[in-house]
Amino acid sequence: MNETHLSFYLKANRIHVFVDTLRLIGCPTNICFMIGEDGKTLILKPYPKKDFHSHRVPCDVYRGKKRMEVSSLRLCRIIADMHQWNVNYSYRVPGVIISRQRICVFYLDQAVPIKPS
Repeated sequence: MNETHLSFYLKANRIHVFVDTLRLIGCPTNICFMIGEDGKTLILKPYPKKDFHSHRVPCDVYRGKKRMEVSSLRLCRIIADMHQWNVNYSYRVPGVIISRQRICVFYLDQAVPIKPS
């Protein structure tokens, strides 16, 4: 298992996914996020198609020409409310990549705030 991180920029309602993380789960063209039942974990996994549950990963992300940013007011607010995060801050969330299952598990309860500049 490899360690990774996910960054939440709550003022902009964006989630930054590291490209190396995407590569280690197989360079998917679409991804989805799933919140664990207890609300403490967030799973990132490849998704077979583009629909209301998924986010497309642009080809330029894998070419190094673009960053992987997911804009989602709803997901950012749900997670911020669940964990009483300050919406004026950004948060870095640790996680692990489970290569054989092609998923990433992020530990929302271990998020570290990044104070605004």
